[in-house]
Amino acid sequence: AAQSLEKDGELHARIGLSWTWKGPLEPMPLEEQEKMIAERGRFASNLIKTEYVKLSGDGNAGSTGYVLEPYLQTKDRGINFFTDDALFKEIEKFDRMGMGVTIHATGDAANRQMIDAVERVKIKYGELKARHQLAHASLIHPEDFARLRELDITAEFSPVVWWATDFVKAQIPQIGEERMKYWYPMKSIVANGGRIAIASDGPLMWQDTFQRLESAITRVAPDGGTDPLAPHEAIDLATALKAMTMDSAYLMNLEGEVGSIEIGKRADMIVLSHNLFEIPETEIDSTKVLLTLFDGKVVFDAGSSPVGETAIEKRYDVDLDFSGKHGHPGCK
Repeated sequence: AAQSLEKDGELHARIGLSWTWKGPLEPMPLEEQEKMIAERGRFASNLIKTEYVKLSGDGNAGSTGYVLEPYLQTKDRGINFFTDDALFKEIEKFDRMGMGVTIHATGDAANRQMIDAVERVKIKYGELKARHQLAHASLIHPEDFARLRELDITAEFSPVVWWATDFVKAQIPQIGEERMKYWYPMKSIVANGGRIAIASDGPLMWQDTFQRLESAITRVAPDGGTDPLAPHEAIDLATALKAMTMDSAYLMNLEGEVGSIEIGKRADMIVLSHNLFEIPETEIDSTKVLLTLFDGKVVFDAGSSPVGETAIEKRYDVDLDFSGKHGHPGCK
């Protein structure tokens, strides 16, 4: 589908395609997975990157996530899908292929297991060939915060359960108040020099981008109807924006092209209804996108249909053509 959209000039996104590998729910036989990964180059293009693979390390946060100390109610440590040696071999294989590994890891033991595996690869070869990430990263032990920086592992946080949703409140008796202190530990990782990304966990769950942004700053529900959850892990607006832009571009090896508005980069950007730095943080979730530019071309205009001279251009008497007539297919 993405290839068809790109062929027709209708793909307005940069896609990082992760191949499922040895998941608990196999989408296809292992032999077919191997074949698809081996032939991944035929799916790659300027907009579609195929150098990623997805593993599942444990179950769900608060119930079956793999934890270092037993849960308070069930008295078990959750589930994990790899032994330490088996996970190391998988990370080693894909890293040597230059493929970034994303691992579903919610419990602190699952996250540590991935960190340990990446560390073993780096020790064995002296370097890493790819950029790896923890998906969800609900619980990370404080002793592992600095290790993320040392190993260039990004903690990707999703879905948006870093405020006290009904789901989260139901998990607290199981997880315990002490462990909840490092629930989605965004600020601690950044304070230790690590890199974070804020995602949606789509298509399983979709949350509004600005709700994600606001709640990362406040650690409460966008409607203000909850008490702060682990408020010491709240991050500031600049950090949250960086996590959703520059650090996400880094994960895709695209930091030289996108992720920030700079001369020489591609003009992927949006125009918003508010200056986020000039409104109360509790109003961020009311923000609307007025205009979207992709590779310098207007692909969405909230005030004009079909896209011609945009409403923004009319209002401010500016030329928003970044498409290359000024000598570069990006910012002019």
